[in-house]
Amino acid sequence: MRSKSVSRLFVASLVLAPLASMLAWSVNGAAGGTAVSKGLFALAVAVEIVALVEMISARALFAPSDPGHLIWTLIVGFLALRLVAEFRNLSIVFGIVQVPGSIDTASTGMFIYVVALRYLYTIGDLLFVGALVAMIRAYKSTELSFELVATDYFYILMVWAIPIITYVLRGNLGVAGISNSDKYTPIYRLVAVFVGAVIASLCLVIRRFVALMGGGAVARVWNSVVAAGISRDASFLALALLSSAWRPGAEFLEQYLIWIFANCWLLAAVYQQEVVPRAPRAAVAEALS
Repeated sequence: MRSKSVSRLFVASLVLAPLASMLAWSVNGAAGGTAVSKGLFALAVAVEIVALVEMISARALFAPSDPGHLIWTLIVGFLALRLVAEFRNLSIVFGIVQVPGSIDTASTGMFIYVVALRYLYTIGDLLFVGALVAMIRAYKSTELSFELVATDYFYILMVWAIPIITYVLRGNLGVAGISNSDKYTPIYRLVAVFVGAVIASLCLVIRRFVALMGGGAVARVWNSVVAAGISRDASFLALALLSSAWRPGAEFLEQYLIWIFANCWLLAAVYQQEVVPRAPRAAVAEALS
């Protein structure tokens, strides 16, 4: 799989998806728009499966003794656990599992499946946080001088505006979504958006470290990861901002941003495989690419 082909398809999809939603709206109203949002979610899960396969291949390029081996193992774990959570969500979105109107009257098993297992996403996120912390420590262990610049702090500040605004508008977090929403949904989404901001901030730090070491092809990997993290975090902000005024639009924008998240991870995995074979093993270990 080549990055040029993936990126071209991705860019085309960014135009085609809104057009499909508008067409569905014009033909079948809100129901048509919801169908497109659900279809986009299913396609995003398919892309995440491909991204996981590609990331496993990227991880295999590292010897167990390389610093990058642990880091990319944790990232594979993050994507794998996220996929488990996505399959759970698919079963609810497409009615494979019938969720009662009031989750509080459901059986214990159903409550765990619908409410507790949402936090599989969060557990996966924590694996990714572990990978990012390990990478930052490995960079610092080189004893090179790594310093953030004013632009980095500005970007990090903008990232943290996402969870702060989402918190202010938290009353809207349980209004919309293509899967079921209940009184526990806003709590999960708040946790997710704050953890997402931590992830995006750490990614921006690593992006700066990569740039200080020369950037190049490795920078494309981490630019893609940064874009993935920010787009996922912004999906919660979209729900907070638009749910009350335009629920179908909020649901589409949420899935559109998740689509960006999935494709950016696929690009990161493909870029990683294109970087490592061209680099000497020692250089790979040093750059932790």
